[in-house]
Amino acid sequence: MTPPTDSDTQSIPARYWVWLFGAAVSLLGDLTMMFAIGWSATQHGGRVAGLVLLLAAAPRAALLLIGGAVGDRFGAPKVLLASCVAMFVLTAALVPATIALGETVSLLVVTALAVGVIDAFFMPSSRSMPRLLVPPEQIPRALASFQVTGVVFAVTGTAVGGLLVRWSGLTAAAGFDALTFAVMIVVLLSLRGTTAPHGRITTGMFRSIVDGVKIAFGRPLTRTLLITMTIAAGLLMPMDTLLLPLLARDHRWDAATAGLLIACRSVGVGVIALRILTRGAFRRPGLVAVLGLLLGGVGVIGLSVLDPLPLTIAAAFVSGVGVGTFTGHVLPLLMNSVEREYQSRLQSVVVLCQSLALVVMNPVLGSLADVNGVGITGVCLGIGIASALIGLVALTRPVLRNATVS
Repeated sequence: MTPPTDSDTQSIPARYWVWLFGAAVSLLGDLTMMFAIGWSATQHGGRVAGLVLLLAAAPRAALLLIGGAVGDRFGAPKVLLASCVAMFVLTAALVPATIALGETVSLLVVTALAVGVIDAFFMPSSRSMPRLLVPPEQIPRALASFQVTGVVFAVTGTAVGGLLVRWSGLTAAAGFDALTFAVMIVVLLSLRGTTAPHGRITTGMFRSIVDGVKIAFGRPLTRTLLITMTIAAGLLMPMDTLLLPLLARDHRWDAATAGLLIACRSVGVGVIALRILTRGAFRRPGLVAVLGLLLGGVGVIGLSVLDPLPLTIAAAFVSGVGVGTFTGHVLPLLMNSVEREYQSRLQSVVVLCQSLALVVMNPVLGSLADVNGVGITGVCLGIGIASALIGLVALTRPVLRNATVS
């Protein structure tokens, strides 16, 4: 990987900022909705909560490669628009359903399955959009701007999620999410014809999927990044939707306090993203990313051993700083490691690896949290130690440790 020849300080195209507005508003609704689903599921116990999140991840994992191939074949903007319309219909229909039936386990299961199917097509196309809207040398700053904007909405989303759940449960969260998807639909319609044209795929669907997988795992840096991200995802991604709500219930805190913990984690991510946006990524992003993983593990250990709420909030912030450092340097390396015409398929492989990690870890962690003698504090302690160990192992990989800005 060699440094770019063009300056990385040139202006990001205006069309990216238009898309960013819609994506951030949609993220606000998604975070509110996912918090509401996770909180509603935890009232039935850790095993049920793990099962619900498993059923959201399983169909997504099964269909992701198809979703990525469809995105590269028909164009990410078109597939993203269709997915947003489907999510709008689902969340709008969920409002009268929850009023009539309540937050039953069966309704949560059906909702999780439907969200998982739509996400299989939504996520690869959505994640590939920055590569279609900005030049390669602007990817680190573009992704950082999304994280900065996303953190503002994430802090708002978790706070709004806690308030909406306390006010009217899943019903209010679903209605709010439907409104945000309506905004995203309008934004995507306004961007028609402004993105870079997608490549023409002449091979069949199966061959297209195979080519995408070969690209993802056939290059040493891309393969190393995928493996590291997959392990980190299994350990750290369940924090917001599963483990922090369980930790809050263990401390007898309410939904608003759980939302505050998640928001503080998001603020930590945003601090690093703001640094990348204003000053650019570090010239050794692979090394910095691994150090971030170590710091993230330290923060999670703090969540397990610190009991007073202010110290728990501080530990959540430290964990977010570590996660932000890791993702803020790994994701641009990964996105620029393959050509534009493979972006949706690459992102489908990325999300598939993360989803498989969640399929395994969500029910395992949820069940362990219910085990006497382990509990949620023991689960958080184990995750923190494992994250730090993965960071130490990743430091031994020269292809990652020596990677430079692409």
